[in-house]
Amino acid sequence: MKISTITTSLLCGTLLATAVPTVSVAEGTGFFRDIRPNHWVWNGADPNTTNEVLARVRAASPDAEYSDLADGEGATIWLEEFNQIGDGFVAMAEEQEALGLTGAAAELYMRASANYTLAKYPLIDPSPQESAAFEASLDTLHRAYKLRGYDVARVTAPFMDGMADGHLLTPPGQTPAGGWPLVIASNGIDVNQGEFFTFAEMVADRGMAFLMYDIAGTGTNAEFQLTPDYDQIPVSFAETLGATDAFDANRIAVLGVSFGGNAVVKLAHTRPDLIAAAVNFCGPLHAAFQLPADQLENVGLMYRLALYDRTEIDGSVAPDAFLAHMRGFSLIDQGIVTPGEATTDVPILSVNARGDYVAPEFDMELATGSTTDGQIIWNGEGDHCPQDRFEVMPQIADWLEDKLAVVQG
Repeated sequence: MKISTITTSLLCGTLLATAVPTVSVAEGTGFFRDIRPNHWVWNGADPNTTNEVLARVRAASPDAEYSDLADGEGATIWLEEFNQIGDGFVAMAEEQEALGLTGAAAELYMRASANYTLAKYPLIDPSPQESAAFEASLDTLHRAYKLRGYDVARVTAPFMDGMADGHLLTPPGQTPAGGWPLVIASNGIDVNQGEFFTFAEMVADRGMAFLMYDIAGTGTNAEFQLTPDYDQIPVSFAETLGATDAFDANRIAVLGVSFGGNAVVKLAHTRPDLIAAAVNFCGPLHAAFQLPADQLENVGLMYRLALYDRTEIDGSVAPDAFLAHMRGFSLIDQGIVTPGEATTDVPILSVNARGDYVAPEFDMELATGSTTDGQIIWNGEGDHCPQDRFEVMPQIADWLEDKLAVVQG
């Protein structure tokens, strides 16, 4: 572990997160999308530029119910604005790469990816332009990783009647004896596989391979319906890659952000033979799935439509069927965990903000109490997921390094 590097990035990250200006233009109604500036600055989006884009989007359609859904010349104004920024970064990156300035080029590709990521967000029933922005976000991210010396490859594994896919980042250098320890990670219903950004590098720099995939129903795995057995995608990846000489089948961890966290806690209980450690990053385990029908409309429209799209059940037409389907994700109702009972020895790290309205403290404590080796990191309050990723992501990478017993060469 490079202590000096981690300390520096933590300090800079804390200062950056503190300095992020409030996106006042996004307050109140007027945007369909959930505006999350703290998370976007971690991704690499400049907060001042983002504020300017949001102001232009609102000004272009002041009378629209949702300014960010208003049409531009060939797509939504939102997509056109962020695509243009991404294209500008690509042009600069390619210029620097041609000059042999690979460090600068990698940073510019990473910033391009951050803006293409915003352009496609949240990828609900995507238009051709949104799908193209999604592809561009992955392409530029991979170009950045490769310029920084990492190997990146597309991998597939069988799931249901098809093949799930994801992208694998491995550390530079020769595969160690016994194979790389492996971390298999997903985001949630509105955030896709590429949006781990520099966290993948943190994991690789600690001697672990990092596989990024989309949960069922979204991104490159949109063909699959989101059902309670979506945890079988990481199982398939673990079994497929663990059977090769390149990876250590005894040192495989899973990480899930938001909706992805539900699956990793489940696997810590159902597949201790396969999973050595699990990170639950603000994942809902029970409370959110007990929503009564008369409160469904209180869920933000973007998230409702994302869930309807991923589950293939339109809750506006069939609310009872939708809510019954969602209750199936509760780990208590599935009989996976019981409050107050430690029923697995697989280490589980939960990370969240206090007062999270999607994954409340009860859910975090439920995960921690369900294992003989549980830990919670609290960061921020009153919002979904930890608020300062500059601070918590290195802590998570350190925890994974410890639990997978990585020996640095």
